[in-house]
Amino acid sequence: MYQLTQYARLPQEEEWPTASLAPSQWILSSKRILKFLRRPRLIVAFVFVIAIITFVGRNLTWNASSTPSKPLFSNGTFTFHESLRPTYLDIQLQSPLAVRVAVITRRNEFERRHALRQSMLQGIPSTDVQLEYRFFLGERSPPFSFHEWILSWRIAYESVMYGDITLLNDIVDIPARLSEKRYSALKWAGNVPRDTYDYFLTIDSDTFCRMTVLARSLPHLYAQKNLKPREKPILIGRMGSHLTYFQNTVPDGYENSQGQDEVIRGPWFPYPTGIGYMLSSSLVSTLLSATPPLPHHIHYPSDDVMIGAWIAGMRYFPNSSIEFSSIAKLPDLEHSVKPRPYFPQVIETEILDNWNWHDFPGRPHHTKIGWESTCIHRWSGEEMRAFREMSEVKGEWLVKTKRN
Repeated sequence: MYQLTQYARLPQEEEWPTASLAPSQWILSSKRILKFLRRPRLIVAFVFVIAIITFVGRNLTWNASSTPSKPLFSNGTFTFHESLRPTYLDIQLQSPLAVRVAVITRRNEFERRHALRQSMLQGIPSTDVQLEYRFFLGERSPPFSFHEWILSWRIAYESVMYGDITLLNDIVDIPARLSEKRYSALKWAGNVPRDTYDYFLTIDSDTFCRMTVLARSLPHLYAQKNLKPREKPILIGRMGSHLTYFQNTVPDGYENSQGQDEVIRGPWFPYPTGIGYMLSSSLVSTLLSATPPLPHHIHYPSDDVMIGAWIAGMRYFPNSSIEFSSIAKLPDLEHSVKPRPYFPQVIETEILDNWNWHDFPGRPHHTKIGWESTCIHRWSGEEMRAFREMSEVKGEWLVKTKRN
């Protein structure tokens, strides 16, 4: 509930309307009401519209303004008490890190989106990070039920309220199309000149990144590498390993949502795991310059592997001496493949495996949260809000969490 101000006050007693209708006006109004009541279809439509508007507004307000109870973290969650705060986290940057952030989210994740706004994205010091962010949602999937229609109303309301929603009308919001959402986010990152920002960060809606720690840790961790993100291809994240590559065989706009680009096997390569990853603006520009576009019709959960496969393909595809093979259910059916290079020349990318990107303690591939934890995966919205209020980290933001 907003507090009353001089611009939003209740009328004083003497300001309430007191004049009564004249008899002629009362009779005229009564006739209009009776005329309206004789048209049941209009009554039903009117009641339906009022009900929908009330339902949409109240549901979104509940998600946006509710104050969840603070969750209790287990004793083994944090390591702040085990060491002193690193001094480099208190060193002011000479210039802020310019980051474009894409959060990949599902249509019905209203609470997660608002938790990220409240806990991670609001109040980041502009002296540390120049931030621009968007939430990426797909279109509703058939059949178009009443529930989906209500979701569409709520999303439209949310988009108007916050102005940070990108609705991908040509991509159905199902797991099989997740890689296309990631590629659309990449195109959004690259729709500005690469010399206007440093990195493109993409995360899922259950990842929490401490943006100030991210910005101040890069000069410390990679001081010897002289990173130049606007000039050199760079990939930062927590890396896994894979050996599947992709070739573009499914055109954009393909009606079959189960269509997938051709999958082949080649040398092992690093790829960023689901915690999130950061691409330099130079790398974004390079990836988007490929003709035809890089393969991006890849089924979940290989949407993260896709990023590493692009980078490995730029390195290995132009080399005709490297062996690739098809993938078949029976080994006897596999055969040698000569993939078409994304680019005629070899393009090398600096890949930085950052162990400060990790899962939440007690969840798969977990690490305890400490001073240098940067991007942590598998949070709930309540945990995000509670973490930001902890004394060890709340100084990383300039303002208190807003509840509205």
